[in-house]
Amino acid sequence: MARYYVTGGHQRSSRFVRRDEWSSFDSAVLMELDTDTGRARVVLDYQGPAHRCPAKDPSHLFKAASWDGDRLLLCTQTEVLVFDPASERVERTISHPWFNDVHHVARLRGQLHVVSTGLDAVLVLDENDAVAAVHSATGQDPWERFERATDYRLVPTTKPHRAHPNYVFEASGTRWITRFEQRDAIRIDTGGPAISVASQPIHDGVPHGGSVWFTVVAGQVVEADPETGGVRTTYDLNPFSRNDGAPLGWCRGIVVEPERVLLGFSRLRPTLFKQNLAWLRAPLNRPEPAPTRVAAYDLPAGRELQSWNLEDAGISAIFSILPAPPR
Repeated sequence: MARYYVTGGHQRSSRFVRRDEWSSFDSAVLMELDTDTGRARVVLDYQGPAHRCPAKDPSHLFKAASWDGDRLLLCTQTEVLVFDPASERVERTISHPWFNDVHHVARLRGQLHVVSTGLDAVLVLDENDAVAAVHSATGQDPWERFERATDYRLVPTTKPHRAHPNYVFEASGTRWITRFEQRDAIRIDTGGPAISVASQPIHDGVPHGGSVWFTVVAGQVVEADPETGGVRTTYDLNPFSRNDGAPLGWCRGIVVEPERVLLGFSRLRPTLFKQNLAWLRAPLNRPEPAPTRVAAYDLPAGRELQSWNLEDAGISAIFSILPAPPR
């Protein structure tokens, strides 16, 4: 049985109301997908407490998650959740006034690293969940732009972001941050060269097999060398998709396996037009945008193997995919 956890959210109805992205999702969703049977089920449906959210129509969604031993680290816009898959229960939540538009959480070097995208920074937490270090994604001291005393959990958005960091990871002994706006990954620990990933915005940076694998939201996968910062291979998914010319969707979430690569795609909706979609050339209503789904690819062969539509199961947008341990 091949099982995966998929993180994302369920989108509010927007038939009569055009919503900004920071008020678009009414529920954070953790889903389990069995790619052998095609069965998908919601494991956790979550809304954060009101005192940790903006007052009006806050978005509730799980962005990029990670494993911490046998626990899942999930993140909403303003919280980190420690989730036990065995009991399917949230064991505890962590929050801080500097959590705004959190995109990823991972434990690196024994400490939680929280990507606070709204502050263009990565926050490192100590064993008491206090902020021990702040790493800027812009090269500028965050407190030149932001106020230390402000509770940014209650601020709907700090956009426009200068870097919009998405993901934090460790490779070749160095911690890295991916940056949506600059289309690159930069080092936290040293001033060495960045990885210039693509000409379009990027999202994940997942180490695997001596490489780092990046998703490009326009529908590419990039394999890069963290030692040299050079790109090894770029795979464009658009020519060999099975969507009859429909836009692939917002590409986020990747699992690299020996025989296939799994990728997440989120349906492109009018409510997301205000985001940076300059890379999209085809009209969104002709043909019909492809649904939110997980798809498997044989990248060297240039072939889509299979896909699993997850919209009917209750998820509207995907942010990450993680292999689930065997039962």
